[in-house]
Amino acid sequence: MSKLKRIIICVLGLTVGGNAFSQSSYEDWTYRADAVKERKVIPHRYIREGNVKYYKRIHRVIDARQKQNLVMHWPRNPFYRVITEAAYKGGSAEGGITAYLNDSLTSFYTPDELKARGGSEYPTTIQDWMYPDDETATRDTVLQIPFKPEDIQKYRIMEDWVFDNNYSDFRANIIAIAPMFMQMSSGAELGEVALFWARMTELRPLLVNQEVFNTYNDAARLSFDDFFEMRMFDSYIVKESNVEDLDIKRMERFQDDAFSALLESDRIKNDLFILEHDLWEY
Repeated sequence: MSKLKRIIICVLGLTVGGNAFSQSSYEDWTYRADAVKERKVIPHRYIREGNVKYYKRIHRVIDARQKQNLVMHWPRNPFYRVITEAAYKGGSAEGGITAYLNDSLTSFYTPDELKARGGSEYPTTIQDWMYPDDETATRDTVLQIPFKPEDIQKYRIMEDWVFDNNYSDFRANIIAIAPMFMQMSSGAELGEVALFWARMTELRPLLVNQEVFNTYNDAARLSFDDFFEMRMFDSYIVKESNVEDLDIKRMERFQDDAFSALLESDRIKNDLFILEHDLWEY
């Protein structure tokens, strides 16, 4: 067999094999989209304590029902599934994270304890199975309603706003994220609480390979790490560091005045903006 024939056979074999591979493994796409899957976390720069001239801890809430945040619950890869599945695995498992009890990030839930959270009890009356023919024979029981991650609509973020004098910039660094759920008892709503807290340094290696929908261009692949680092979300402030360590709505002067609490949230947001603006000379 001549050298030319061998080259032609090899080229044909590679072409047929390549087409068969692409059709069997990637038939729902025009091309392989590996950009997000192959990304690595870009670490934050080191901040020297002596260079920090201003620092404020802020808590804010992201509502996934807001138009700008709808991409968080993209049906192909919703954020609630990404974060809860990782938490249910536990911090010691591959691809898992530690689920902390509160924003102090010290104590944590075991996977079994976490899976038992979020459910609710609903007292009701049912037919007594011992007297199936007697409609008046009933007994009291309590229905156990399991928690469904898809019911998560809000996420609480704890972040630090730091002015670094060495770089002359004022930026936010997300410390932890907490999925929120409505606490229920006997059918009554008791308010929203954190299901668990997840440290961002543990989450980022997972989020960097999790794709989020790009509204403008499917070819411009974005990850959930991009979504949070580039601050592509809409949110509102619910707490800033204070001597009482309370949320705005829990403070005595705002407990019975929701409108004033909203104005206080906007004031904090505006103060951060003015602080950054006043750091510059024109």
